[in-house]
Amino acid sequence: MAVRTPRTSIAAPAIPETGRTTEAGRSPGPGTSALFAAARPVLLGIEGQMDLFLARWSEHMREAGYLRHTTAKRQDCIDSLLGFLHPLRAALHAGLAPSFGDLVREIENGATTGAPHGWGHELLASARRHRMRGVTEAMFLGCFHTLIHAVLDVVEVMSAPRRARDAAVEVVRLYGDAFSVLFTRHWETRRAEVDTSQLDEANRLLTLEKCKVENFLNSTSDMVLAIDASGIITSVNRAARQHLAGRAVPGLPIWAALGLEGESMQDLLRFYPLGVSCEITPAAPVDVVPADMTLPAAAPGQPEVGPPHAAQVFRMRISPLNAVSLASDGYLVMLTDVTSHVHQREALERVVAERTEALREEKTHLEEMNITLRTVLRNIDGERAEINREVARKVHAMLLPALDHLEADMEPEVRRGYLTVIRDQLMRLAPDDAGPDPLLLRLSPAEMRICQFIQAGSPTKEIASALNLSVETVQTHRKNIRRKLGLHGKDASLCAFLRSAPGPRSAPPGE
Repeated sequence: MAVRTPRTSIAAPAIPETGRTTEAGRSPGPGTSALFAAARPVLLGIEGQMDLFLARWSEHMREAGYLRHTTAKRQDCIDSLLGFLHPLRAALHAGLAPSFGDLVREIENGATTGAPHGWGHELLASARRHRMRGVTEAMFLGCFHTLIHAVLDVVEVMSAPRRARDAAVEVVRLYGDAFSVLFTRHWETRRAEVDTSQLDEANRLLTLEKCKVENFLNSTSDMVLAIDASGIITSVNRAARQHLAGRAVPGLPIWAALGLEGESMQDLLRFYPLGVSCEITPAAPVDVVPADMTLPAAAPGQPEVGPPHAAQVFRMRISPLNAVSLASDGYLVMLTDVTSHVHQREALERVVAERTEALREEKTHLEEMNITLRTVLRNIDGERAEINREVARKVHAMLLPALDHLEADMEPEVRRGYLTVIRDQLMRLAPDDAGPDPLLLRLSPAEMRICQFIQAGSPTKEIASALNLSVETVQTHRKNIRRKLGLHGKDASLCAFLRSAPGPRSAPPGE
């Protein structure tokens, strides 16, 4: 049963009870006014308990055996409650306190009584719509009473004083009983007006709506399987029949038909939670279909399509039907073919993996190069430090003494010899020169002058004559020079050493 009414309430100023009379000339009794006043906060708060109402009404409908016969959606059930509460709220806002007689007479004579004018018209219109759909008098009235009981359940658990809840219970029963009378009278009155042609037209419209829904489901390429509360397939669309030929059979468990984990609906929902999309590859075992079950033949014009290829991947989503219709405790299983997307994703994942591995290898190579460079830098730093030490050593051991000799000796030839030594040592400090250390700085100025003659190839007598020295003195100097330069034995030529080793390059005097 579904009643659709406007959700806006009638907001009117309260009418003072004193002096107000009904059409029959009767004032509402003080007991009735007090009853509505006490019930007011509870009646206005029922709508805020919508989830509890829907749960209780669904349970009462199930207990009465009506739930399996109705197709009412959740919103239809909400509208039914609002259709019942609307007249109550209108009376409260208008300051009315109708009695049972006021409520049943309002429809009877169409006059303005102690009840809001036309308070039951929307409920009776809903009854007419249900009658045209084949709902019997007993079923509609029974469903209405289950609604009243659900409202009373809500009232009982609301946080309000006991007196207010008891008053609300009386008002709800007052309107419920009054509508039962009006409904029975209206149903009998309308019986002669409803003929076979009207029922046939209603059935035709219902059939058209049914066909539209079937066409919607069959036009999609997604597979749609309806299952009951225990997971048994109840119906499938055309895409499911084609893709799961021989497996999506009504009467089979959904987990067996699709090869899913679990052996019950509870297990299935543990592996595949409601509302969560999961990727699956349907793979039914060989013995899915019982031996005593006959598989339906393919529809005329439809090809026989076998089980999906193992490479096919579907995105599966299980949705509860009770989120839309309180009359259904089953589920809708939707399967969308996402094979191409999965293959594309796998290809992208491979590319990402390859690039990640290449980056990892490059990172390893760079780390190794960094280690090598750090080692090279350490070696360079060590070599630089050694060079600095060597430069300092040569400066202190050779250049500074040469400068001291240069400063102390006034002979031009000797000074030129020391300048040659200094120049030679500075050149050796350059990176492209790595000759042996000069030993000439160990020589005295007189020995330096003799070395210049020896380097130029002058014999001993010529040196003695040029320097005005005796031959013995020159020979003594030659011995001292060989000793200081580390030349021992006859095979070590002083002339050859002086020519190969850096030293004074200037020509001896007289050239």
